[in-house]
Amino acid sequence: MTSAKGLEAKASAELKEIALLSGIRKVVIDRSAYDGIIEVDVENPKALMSFLTDFVRTEPFRVRYILRVIPIDRVVDTKEEEIVKAVKELASTIGPGETFRITIEARDSPYSDKELIDALADAVDRKVSLDSPDKIVLLEIFGEYSGVSVISPTDIVSIQKLKRAV
Repeated sequence: MTSAKGLEAKASAELKEIALLSGIRKVVIDRSAYDGIIEVDVENPKALMSFLTDFVRTEPFRVRYILRVIPIDRVVDTKEEEIVKAVKELASTIGPGETFRITIEARDSPYSDKELIDALADAVDRKVSLDSPDKIVLLEIFGEYSGVSVISPTDIVSIQKLKRAV
């Protein structure tokens, strides 16, 4: 989850309240070493994200501090072989006729985006679509560890976009 820098505590409290409203009781929230980045471990992430999306659509002014919620499928050490292994395992969720793109958000990465994109593209045997992919191979690098996901573009919840659509 992301928030504005300095508002991580308020965003965390806001998410806890929304999780309770959704009926989810097991929520572990940790502030990361990076400003504006909050790590959340929740018992049913898809249900919470769906509830959050509906909540913002019906109560847009009650969500003030959360900016984006991004699901992470796996957390691995920031080693190219570990990242590629996780992507290979998750790539099975990309259907034979589906397209994908790679998105990298790196903080303190030992690798260049180009070398990671080349390695990850080789690990996924599907067509690439930069403009309108069916799936996104998402790599979030946080220094020593990285979050890896294969998600639909709609799985990333942007509070601002939802509010604009209301």
